[in-house]
Amino acid sequence: MAISPETIDEVRRVANVYDIVSDYLSLKKTGSVYVALCPFHNERTPSFVVSPTKNIFKCFGCGISGNAIKFVMEYEKISFSEAVIKIAQKYGITVKYIGNDKEKHLKGLYSLTRQITDFYKNQLKESQVAREYLKKRGILPQTIIDFEIGYSPENPERFNKFIQENNISIEDLNKIGLISVHNDKIYDKFSGRIIFPIKDHKGNIVGFGGRAIDENRHPKYLNSPETQVYKKSKVLYGLFENSQIIKEKSQVVIVEGYMDLISLYQIGIKNVVATLGTALTKEHANLLKRYVNEAIVMFDSDEAGKKAAIRAAEILLSEGITVRYAYYTEAKDPDELSKKGLNAVKEIINNAEDIIFFLTRKLKEINNLEDKHQLMRYKTIYNYILMILANVNDHGLKASYVNYLSQMLDKTPSKIESEIDDIKKRPEKEYREMEEEIDKLNLKLSYKEKVFIKYIYQNPEVLKDEIFDKISFPEKIQYIIDLIKNNAEYELLISDIIQDTKIQPSYESFQDILNEFVKKHEKDSQRLMREAMLNEKILGGHCKND
Repeated sequence: MAISPETIDEVRRVANVYDIVSDYLSLKKTGSVYVALCPFHNERTPSFVVSPTKNIFKCFGCGISGNAIKFVMEYEKISFSEAVIKIAQKYGITVKYIGNDKEKHLKGLYSLTRQITDFYKNQLKESQVAREYLKKRGILPQTIIDFEIGYSPENPERFNKFIQENNISIEDLNKIGLISVHNDKIYDKFSGRIIFPIKDHKGNIVGFGGRAIDENRHPKYLNSPETQVYKKSKVLYGLFENSQIIKEKSQVVIVEGYMDLISLYQIGIKNVVATLGTALTKEHANLLKRYVNEAIVMFDSDEAGKKAAIRAAEILLSEGITVRYAYYTEAKDPDELSKKGLNAVKEIINNAEDIIFFLTRKLKEINNLEDKHQLMRYKTIYNYILMILANVNDHGLKASYVNYLSQMLDKTPSKIESEIDDIKKRPEKEYREMEEEIDKLNLKLSYKEKVFIKYIYQNPEVLKDEIFDKISFPEKIQYIIDLIKNNAEYELLISDIIQDTKIQPSYESFQDILNEFVKKHEKDSQRLMREAMLNEKILGGHCKND
C-alpha cells in the first residue's frame, strides 16, 4: 500500500538533513555549513556541503542535491517510500498507509502464488520419484527448505482437486500464467516438474521455474510467462534469500540459472543471484546497486556465455557497479563446476579479473596480426572493450581504463577516446541491429552451412560467380552473402564460425554444398512452376464456367 501524504509531509517537516547525513558521513564544520568528501563520486577535496539552516545538501563536484529523503534514497539505493519509512523509524513517526484497488488485486495474486507454492511443497513430500530425483541431483534437504522447492504432480486430478477445494478461480490461475486448457480440462503447465518458486526482492512469490524429471520432456526448463506480478527483466532469483550476505559482502556472483545458483549455494557460495531466461537488464543492475559495489559474472563457459558476460558488463558498469569475470574451462556451467568442490570454485572466483583487464590480456595473447583469423579475433575483442567503455558513465573510472589501455596497447589516450566516441555512434544502430536481425532469422546454422559461410569469408571472390545472382539461398545464408557483397561490417556476427578451428573448408567441400543449394533451388523452381500452371488451369476453368 502507498504511504499517506500526511506521513510524507511529517517526515519532510521533522527530518533534519544534518542529523541524517551525519549518520553516514563524517562532517566537518566550516562557518555555517558542514563539508565532507562526496559519497556519490570520487574526489580528494571535499565539495559535499550540508546546510542545516536551509535543510539541504549539495555537492559542487557532481551536482547532486536535495533534502534528507533524497540523501537516504541515493546513499542506500532505495526507493522514495523505503527512504521515508527508514527516516520515520529514526524519528519515531508512525507510518500510515492508504490502499487502492490495484494493490489489493496484487496482494490477492501474491496470496494465490503462496497457496500454489504450499501445494507444490506438499506434493514433493508425497512423491518418492521427485524426492529421489532431487537426491540424485545432489539437492540437500536444507536447500529444499531454504528455497521452498516443490513438485507439480503428473496426475492432473490432484491439481484439479486442490483448486476446487480452495475455490481458486480459473481467471486468477490464468493471471499468474499457471494453466493451460485442453478440451475443457485444466492442466498445470508445470506438471511432472520440480518447482522452484521465484521471489522478488521483497519476498513475494511472483512466478515459478520448473525442471522436468523426465529427461525426454522438452523444454527441460520452463519458467512462468510474463504476468501482472512477474517481470523477468526486474527479478533476480535468489536475491531475496541471499540479500543479507550479498549486502554484507557488497559483492554478488551472477549466474544464469537456478540450478547454477543452488549448486553454488550448497557448497558455501551464498552471495549469488541468477537471471532467469533473459539477459541481464538495466532493471537488474538498478536493483543490485542497492546491495553491492562489485559483481562477479560467472556464466556458462561456452561462446554464448562469454558474449552474455560481456553484455552484462556493459550494463553493470553503466550503473556504476565494477565487474570481474570468472573465467573457467573445467566445466560447462557453474552447476557442473560446483561438483569440483568449494576450494576449486573459490579459487576461480578469487582469481576473477576486472572485465577490461581480462579482455586486454586476451588481446595481448594474439601475437600474429598478419594471420587473417588472428586479426579478426583481435578486432572482435577490441570492439568488445570499446563497447563496454562506451557505457561507463563514471568519468574517473573511464579515464583510468583508458590510461590502462594506452599503456598496454601502446596507443595514446586521445586515440582510444576517439575510438570510444566512434563506437558510441555505431553499435546500437549497426552492430546491435545486425545482431537482432540474425536472431530474427534464427541463425542456427548446420555444420555444412557454417563450412559454406566460412569458405566465402576466406574467399570472397567466389561471389563474383553468376550463380550467386541466379539462385535463391536460404534466407539466413542470403542475408550474410548480401552483407559480404555490400562490404558491411558483418565479421562480428559470424566470429564464432570464423574462429572455430574445427571448421576447415576446402574448395571441394564448398563446391559440393553449392551444388546441393543449386539442386534444391531447381527443385523449388520446378515445384513453383507446376503450382503456377495448376493455378492458371483452375482459374482458366472458372473463367470458362463464368
